[in-house]
Amino acid sequence: MFFARKGVTFDGHDFLQEIAACPQVIGIVGERLPVGLALQKPFIRVRSSAQAMALAVKSFWGDPSAKMLLAAVTGTNGKTTSTFLMQSLLSVLGYRVARFGTIETEFEGFSIPSELTTPDFEELQRRLADLQAKGATAAVFEASSHALEQGRLLGLEVDATIFTNLTAEHLDYHRTMENYYSAKRKLFAELLKSSAKKRKWAVVPDDGSFGSRLIEDLKGVGEVDLVVWTADTGRAKTADYFLKSFETSLSGTQLEVVDSRTQSAHSFHSFLPGHYNAENVMGMIALGFALGASPDQIQQSLDKMSPVSGRLERVTRSGQGFVFVDYAHTPDALENVLSTLRGLTKGKLKVVFGCGGDRDRGKRPKMGEVAELYADEIFVTSDNPRTEDPEGIIREIVQGMQRLKPCRIDVDRRKTIERALKDLGSEDVLLIAGKGHEKYQIVGTQKLPFDDREVVQSFSGS
Repeated sequence: MFFARKGVTFDGHDFLQEIAACPQVIGIVGERLPVGLALQKPFIRVRSSAQAMALAVKSFWGDPSAKMLLAAVTGTNGKTTSTFLMQSLLSVLGYRVARFGTIETEFEGFSIPSELTTPDFEELQRRLADLQAKGATAAVFEASSHALEQGRLLGLEVDATIFTNLTAEHLDYHRTMENYYSAKRKLFAELLKSSAKKRKWAVVPDDGSFGSRLIEDLKGVGEVDLVVWTADTGRAKTADYFLKSFETSLSGTQLEVVDSRTQSAHSFHSFLPGHYNAENVMGMIALGFALGASPDQIQQSLDKMSPVSGRLERVTRSGQGFVFVDYAHTPDALENVLSTLRGLTKGKLKVVFGCGGDRDRGKRPKMGEVAELYADEIFVTSDNPRTEDPEGIIREIVQGMQRLKPCRIDVDRRKTIERALKDLGSEDVLLIAGKGHEKYQIVGTQKLPFDDREVVQSFSGS
């Protein structure tokens, strides 16, 4: 069957004559039949081709998500780290857990690199069925705003959701923060409600921003257990879990968490440094308690968690100083990482970064402003320029800077990283931001091999 769907660039309804001529196609499903077009094959008219296809695909693959515990995370930053945290938690609770998102699809040593943060529903259902056949009893995944807006998650039976945060990103696509929030809200308002499963959990931070707004929106959804946490002392009375205090260093973070239901306090330690990672951990802790995990089980899951590739990942190298690679490619993410490292750096804090081409241009000067605010020395270079002029991207980044601190500019990312490494002192910290786990650089329409970590490790200093 061919399902005629309208995409971002093309509309499947415009190709029905050619599709009908394909001998493999036995019938067509669509929302309209173009005037004057006579098909020699059955045509089924539906209100939504996407919803119809989602239901067909769900049935074709045996509705695997209905037979698994399925947990999703959405937000601007922290999605990938949160899936690693959730995978470790559910594993400790006895599930065999698959994880898929920005980096890869992973299950007990089996791994496939990802092309998209969230694949289309046909790929998701097929992948879940395959993972279930391999023995998976639970899966955790990242729900991107693009996927939610485009209906790529239709047909999934989601049991638990975590909302991390919402800051300016993807506005080239969503145009406004209101549209961006509306896309994220779909995970909770539609997918979380659409199942016959009885118990549902939504973990949301009372953050005085979009998290607080989502809490109000979900209060009328009776079938969803709303689990609220906060790090704001002024909001502690209305939260189920409260981050009372935390201490962080380059080796990790110590958290003191209060359970408001029992008025009990619990201490946890994570190897993830920084306040923003404390917030990611808090989401997992809140979910863990909601699922019935004990404090010991939650700590066990933190101890067993796998390192997150390209998320404040320390790169081992011969030479002085500390080098970290991070995926931060938004102003908020860059500020989170740099502010964390700023408080932990005894020497100079240096940063290498750029901005992606063919993406939201509005964030470029903001990235420059953030870099200059926190770093002692800034190196502006290419990220994934794609079809844009790299020098033009850099010019827009630099517009947000006052040039009060040393700033070096070079479109060659490899040379820039090597230049930053060359004068790194023993107590200095270098952050290489923007690409994280990526093992490529997109220049024009070509995807060229490039890994920030390999560049660091191969640098001899000569």
